Amino acid sequence: MFIPAEKLIVEAALNEQSSKAANPHVPVSAEECAADALAAAEAGAAIVHFHARDPASGALLTPGTETYAEAMRLINEERPDLLVYPTYAGGASPAERFAHVAALADDPGARLRSATIDPGATIFSFFDPESRTIRGDGVFGVTHEDLAYFLRLAADKGIQYSVVVREPGHVRITVAAHRMGWMTGTVLFKLNLADDALWGLPPSEAAVDTYLGIVPDDVPFTYMAYTYGPSHWAMAQLAIDRGAHVRVGLGDNPVEANGEQLTNAELVRRVVEMAAAAGRAPATPTEARALLGAPTG
Repeated sequence: MFIPAEKLIVEAALNEQSSKAANPHVPVSAEECAADALAAAEAGAAIVHFHARDPASGALLTPGTETYAEAMRLINEERPDLLVYPTYAGGASPAERFAHVAALADDPGARLRSATIDPGATIFSFFDPESRTIRGDGVFGVTHEDLAYFLRLAADKGIQYSVVVREPGHVRITVAAHRMGWMTGTVLFKLNLADDALWGLPPSEAAVDTYLGIVPDDVPFTYMAYTYGPSHWAMAQLAIDRGAHVRVGLGDNPVEANGEQLTNAELVRRVVEMAAAAGRAPATPTEARALLGAPTG
């Protein structure tokens, strides 16, 4: 059962693996990520996501626990309510894979209270129509054992979580997890659509309806538009109009289709303005947790 909301939850994806060469506003260091997170929050974001990166090379740090902690401590000095979460990579066991999530949740300075999970598997690749080549050929996967461990960890630590959807099977796995009692509250699906991806469905209203149509009526859910490519503003507008939620950020789209190099805060403000035109205001982090049935602490 879809649960529409009056307030709009906005997430800002600060950097992912976007480069400063693409957009000099992409934050890389812990200090840059903290500053960008605070600016995004001031603009209306309730959730902020970033990847720990080496400040010199820009390379992804795995797991990057101390870099995450450093940025989160800086953020919490001004906005302890803001929901901030890291990425995750591989590991020999679920405990190893999510060790940094547990460490950040237990760190009183970091106070991690948000996370996300990608159930199932995807070959994460894109087609370049200009060069007619495929970029990327890696299988990204989360086993059922990993998922169960993550959800137990989230329950133990009071972490609000979301579920990324790139294939229909990801929805079906989530429904099974909910019916087995691994999940409670309202499921937040992040529908990751992309114009040039070689996985899932291309961005459209029909794609949203297809994914969400798999969810049975006994599972309460909402969704967040999470789109790579020129379609991201149209998909954001659709989510706003439907009472759903929106993710934006330089991590997903470092450069606009017209060549603009915006900041993360400017992207958040644009979503907030779009929502205001539709009669919706941005949710605070506390309101976001309440909307999703997460613990209030």
